[in-house]
Amino acid sequence: MFGRVTSLGWRARRKDRGEVVNARNRSGLAARERSALGRAAPLLVALLLVALNLRLGITSASALLTALTETGALSAFAVVLVPAIPTAVFAIAGISTARLALRYGAEKVVLGGMIALTGGLAVRAIPDPWVVVIGTIVATGGLAMVNILLPAVVRAHFGQRIGPVTTAYTTLMSVGAATAAAVAVPLANWAGSPSVGLALWAIPALIAVVVWAIAMPKGGPSAGAGEPELTASGTVMLPGTRRPLPAGTGLLAAYFALQALLSYVAMGWLPTIASDAGIPPERSGMLLGITMAVGVPATVLVVPLARGIGRMRIGFTLVAAASVAGLTGLLVAPAALPELWAALIGIGMCAFPLVLALIAGFGANAAESARVSTLVQSLGYSIATLGPLGAGALRQATDSWSVVLTVLVGSVILQGTIGVLLTQVLKRRRAEQREERSPQQL
Repeated sequence: MFGRVTSLGWRARRKDRGEVVNARNRSGLAARERSALGRAAPLLVALLLVALNLRLGITSASALLTALTETGALSAFAVVLVPAIPTAVFAIAGISTARLALRYGAEKVVLGGMIALTGGLAVRAIPDPWVVVIGTIVATGGLAMVNILLPAVVRAHFGQRIGPVTTAYTTLMSVGAATAAAVAVPLANWAGSPSVGLALWAIPALIAVVVWAIAMPKGGPSAGAGEPELTASGTVMLPGTRRPLPAGTGLLAAYFALQALLSYVAMGWLPTIASDAGIPPERSGMLLGITMAVGVPATVLVVPLARGIGRMRIGFTLVAAASVAGLTGLLVAPAALPELWAALIGIGMCAFPLVLALIAGFGANAAESARVSTLVQSLGYSIATLGPLGAGALRQATDSWSVVLTVLVGSVILQGTIGVLLTQVLKRRRAEQREERSPQQL
């Protein structure tokens, strides 16, 4: 009896010591996480400032298309070309981005992209169609590199907080886009010229360049190939080897293409669609501002839906339904409730942060996520280029937006269907991963 009591007492003391050790381990882990977050805080601030600038040049140009055409800064050909440039350049630039990041480091390429963005925006102050086109190409080329590499940067430096950081930076992308769309016309009026008003958006981009240059990890590329997620200095390096991409990457690219098609048609042509429906220019620009602003709170709600298969299915269905409703409203009664149609389209455009969150966590590590991001965005933007360019051409050919809006409704329905198929593929993939881990645990 005495031996049994002694044994029980010894076990109780061992349990207490184990709990103390576990508590100390948890406390130490929490302290290390806080320390790591503190070291990464300057980079996070810089990343968010970069994100704030990623749509300013696009939505400000969209709001000023009519004014730029009237002043001769855009010709009849250039006014169709400019809204289509972002997706086309995004697709082309994506081909070389991974190689540049492998050679120089992702953070340095992001810096170079932001410098290109700043320069491209600044030269658009010259009221010449070809200068505006060339400036837009340079600016969006920089944007493309930043767009593709940010998910990999987030995965490498904020791997335990992919969801919150992705939510934060995509939210600020919406804030920047909404602000530029809403104030572009008043700002141009204040500047006395739509061309000067267009170029003023280079100022916040320049600020982002300076902050990123200060905050980014310093150090050169890693010496060896393979899959180092970080160099000793903390710089993201992409792999030189090639492995099969994760299952579902093709569906992810198709979904990305369709959501980008809708987003860039809306960002490029929504103010013009509203203006053609008889809505005044300032209110038309404000509609695009509403579309982008709705993405701010909606993103906070939508991105967490990427964490589980069931939630993901809800997210894909929700954004598709909102897009269909908004586009149908524009088609049937554009001037009746334009703010509502714009808000619904804004909810639908939250497919972008949803798919970005998926991309960031799609690979097994930061290197594979960067490969997925490069393929998905390059292929996706290649297909999406047909949207803004085709919309402008159809508008000029038919003298109406009805055909464009009808095609968009069909593409959104297809987008929602692909989203549901993607959840099924991911469900099978995760089940296979669990089965692979089970024998190892045994």
